[in-house]
Amino acid sequence: MNSDAIKKIRHFNRYYTAWLNVLNKGYLSTDFSWPESRTLFEIYLCHGITATEICRNLNMDKSYVSRILSKFEKQGFITRELVPSSKGLKKLLLTDAGIKAAQQIDLNGDRQITDKLNDMDEETCEKLCAAMAFIEKTLQHHDSRRESGT
Repeated sequence: MNSDAIKKIRHFNRYYTAWLNVLNKGYLSTDFSWPESRTLFEIYLCHGITATEICRNLNMDKSYVSRILSKFEKQGFITRELVPSSKGLKKLLLTDAGIKAAQQIDLNGDRQITDKLNDMDEETCEKLCAAMAFIEKTLQHHDSRRESGT
C-alpha cells in the first residue's frame, strides 16, 4: 500500500470519529464514554453474551472490558449468570436499568444521524449508504482472507 492511500484512510478515520463525537465524554448525550456505550449496546444486542465474546466482537482489551463491566455491575446495569456446565463462564444480562440505558443509546444514536444528515437528499443518502456498505464488505473480505492465510 502506498503512503498516499495510508494518509487518505487515516484522514478519513480522524474526520469520521470527530464527526460522530466519539472522543467526547458523554457520548450520545449519555453518562458513558464511547467504549462504554458500545459495550453496553453489545450486551443489549447479544443477550447472554460473555465478556470474552465482547472482547472479540469489539476488538477490545480484556482488562479494559473487565473494568467497564465492573462499573456497569456496580451501577446496576448488568448481572452475571453462570453458564451451566461451564468452568466459571458467565453470561452478561442487562437489568431493567441497563435495558433503559441501552435503549437511550440506540435512540440517541438514531437522533444523532438524523440531525446530522436531515437535509441530505435521498439520492445522496443512498450513495453514502452504498459507499459505507462497500467499505464494510471490503474490510471484512480483507480480514477473512488474512485470517485464512490466503
